[in-house]
Amino acid sequence: MTGTILGIEGGGTKTVAFLADAAGKIVSRQQFGALNLKLASDRQILAILRKFKPTAAALCLAGCRTPADRTRLHRLARRVWPTAKIFLGNDLDSGLAAGFGLTEPGILVISGTGSVVVGRNAAGTLARTGGWGHLLGDHASGYWIALTGLRAAIRDLDRTGQCGAALRRLLRRLELRSPEQLVDWIAVATKAEVAEHADIFLRGNRGLLLQAASFLAMDALAVARQLQLQAPAVALAGGLLRNQPTLRQWVAHRIRQTLPGATVRLLRRDSAEGALQLAMNLHNHGR
Repeated sequence: MTGTILGIEGGGTKTVAFLADAAGKIVSRQQFGALNLKLASDRQILAILRKFKPTAAALCLAGCRTPADRTRLHRLARRVWPTAKIFLGNDLDSGLAAGFGLTEPGILVISGTGSVVVGRNAAGTLARTGGWGHLLGDHASGYWIALTGLRAAIRDLDRTGQCGAALRRLLRRLELRSPEQLVDWIAVATKAEVAEHADIFLRGNRGLLLQAASFLAMDALAVARQLQLQAPAVALAGGLLRNQPTLRQWVAHRIRQTLPGATVRLLRRDSAEGALQLAMNLHNHGR
């Protein structure tokens, strides 16, 4: 598709692309599968980029963390768009832009397939906690919640001989006949496929809700301290916090307890609109 301004945000579950005209009017929104730079092949990335012909673009992909990551993404983008202006970043850049514009201070708490907290102060300094991936971190993410709940359910099964309510719900959803079949399922399930069952284990589980909410609140506190934000604006984002209102309420409550004076709200804009905002800024100002 030919257009002028393009913003793409790729995450662990889905990729969203916004296309706008030179005046900034959105003319198209498209959605694709997951696009984490660490997990996607060059071929997968190029397949999405080739759908567009922008004059300015912002590519904000999960997993784009290091100079080497940006070099790889730049090389791929230049293969498809040799003359376009290009901003390269990750989904934290687009999330911050969606939540707080290009310069306003604030803290963004993301919990979806993965989890991370990022913030910015008035001087433009950035700080982050989390975002280490499902093997090293991502606590309070959909993946972490689902796996933590599933492990607890398996322990209960071993100790009591009874299949608990959450485990029964998971087996029904997966159309499995016995818990033993979970061994084969978990061995091949992707990060996103595990994460999508977090709701099963959150239901009525006050302990897991409190633990997840406390993890995110403590990360928000760590970011606030690094940036010397006393009563920050906090935006909650990510599919898990958007779609699980009970968890969202617990997280907001724990953040207000941990950071008295903080204002906490759900980010209602599509965070991929932040990528478009970054692309518009590049188009208008060349930076």
